Amino acid sequence: MTIGLARMRCSFLLLIILLITAPAAADDNRLGLFYDSAASVSEIEVSPNSTHSLYLILLDPVNESFDGGGSRDVEFVSGFECAIEPPSGDMLLTVTFPIPAINLGGTDSIVAGYATAVPVSSQRAATLATFSVLTMGNSPVGYKLVPTSPASISNTMAYVDFEDTGDNLVSMAPASGSHDLPVFTFGDYTFEQNAKWGAVKSLYR
Repeated sequence: MTIGLARMRCSFLLLIILLITAPAAADDNRLGLFYDSAASVSEIEVSPNSTHSLYLILLDPVNESFDGGGSRDVEFVSGFECAIEPPSGDMLLTVTFPIPAINLGGTDSIVAGYATAVPVSSQRAATLATFSVLTMGNSPVGYKLVPTSPASISNTMAYVDFEDTGDNLVSMAPASGSHDLPVFTFGDYTFEQNAKWGAVKSLYR
């Protein structure tokens, strides 16, 4: 019995180690809203009734079903679609694109195609759009990213891989990990939680 429990304990610890050290595919193709173009500020305290710019940035784009076979890093994005849900009282005033684009949707539900493809930076990021927003001030509800209606890929956001001549639509997931969780907030609500999680992860590096 003691040997059996010891084996179970070892197996359990091995499973934990594998889960921690395994590559996180969910980190690919993440879409977020940020206060800066470097995609480092996802929450900030501001004054009420103020106007700000938010950057819509695609992180680590990877095409898992590239027409040439296998998966590869995406280098150019030629279009995308997603919808944005601001907290009650906030308004999306305008949306602009890094290069000329045609938007078949609106400011809060975008279906855009670029005149030429947007390059992905060496930091594996691409700014897809910039929003001007009017905010009522700090709110824990935050901004959420969700699929358009209808969506080209059911129940998900998507972008166009310029170099894929076959099935060039690639799914995107919110940087928050869920369409129900905000990707950006005006306020300081998650810093302490994120700091604690970062400390936990550092134990296994």
